[in-house]
Amino acid sequence: MFNRTDLRTVLNSYLVRHPAESARLAAVADALDAARSTPDPVPVTCSAVVVDPAHRILHTSSTSVGPRLPGAEPRNEERSPLATALRAVREQTGIHPSDLCLTPQHLRAPIDIAPGPGVNSRAPSAPIADLRFAFYLAHTPSTTTHWQPAADVDPTELWAKVTGLDGQATPLNASALIYNHRGEYLLHLRDMRDDIWAPGCWALLGGGHEPGDRTPQDTILRELKEEAGIVPQRLEAFLDEEVRDADGLTVPVRIFAALWEGDPARLPLTEGVMLAWFPPAMVSRLRLGGGTLDLVQRHARLAEPA
Repeated sequence: MFNRTDLRTVLNSYLVRHPAESARLAAVADALDAARSTPDPVPVTCSAVVVDPAHRILHTSSTSVGPRLPGAEPRNEERSPLATALRAVREQTGIHPSDLCLTPQHLRAPIDIAPGPGVNSRAPSAPIADLRFAFYLAHTPSTTTHWQPAADVDPTELWAKVTGLDGQATPLNASALIYNHRGEYLLHLRDMRDDIWAPGCWALLGGGHEPGDRTPQDTILRELKEEAGIVPQRLEAFLDEEVRDADGLTVPVRIFAALWEGDPARLPLTEGVMLAWFPPAMVSRLRLGGGTLDLVQRHARLAEPA
């Protein structure tokens, strides 16, 4: 279970996006405010709304109460409500987080919050809300699963939100393979922090989709400007790849090749330790994150004169 402060933050952010639901969730807000006086975790459930390319919704196998969304109560070791929802999918349907990815419409925020059975009863162990997170299929699962048409999803509030999800997995993150006319590559030395990907490694600049980004190109142009003040002289899509995030989800990433001729020492770097140019032969001697070496070598081979 999660503490009151974390859940209140989730609820507040949700209501900013869905202000018309304030009345429907007023009892949930009241229950969280009432929990201010106790250190005990606040009981909730966390469910998953998995949409496939045919616009069907994943359900558990039929039970005495009929098919339902995969969902569970959180465990102490789980880092977030989203992690609980992913565990429920794995345990109840056999689909692993690596077969799933986030949706560009909702990312890591709930698609829906529904009042739970404990919201009015004040029973100590009854969930006060169900937090529902949306996912797409990144890969076709090998397990047999139960799907229902999106139009059959209940309740009506959730169905209206699901209609905006097309089930098509698209790149949400973007990185830039920055090169110059000397054949060097600009790499980013990341912070030494346990809570980030590839800590203390040299890697590409880039980042994740934000709500204002319409395309992966929007994402990479924004990230380059925000992180280092870089405006590339040329930008083109190079290839797509996949990585895994801290929850085991697949993250589709679009890699762009970007021409830039500047001096990294003059850049206003906002995160990480430093930026530096390296010739391809030296890149293999660095401590690198993920597939950075392969990307540099592949691009360098294409740039070689015939």
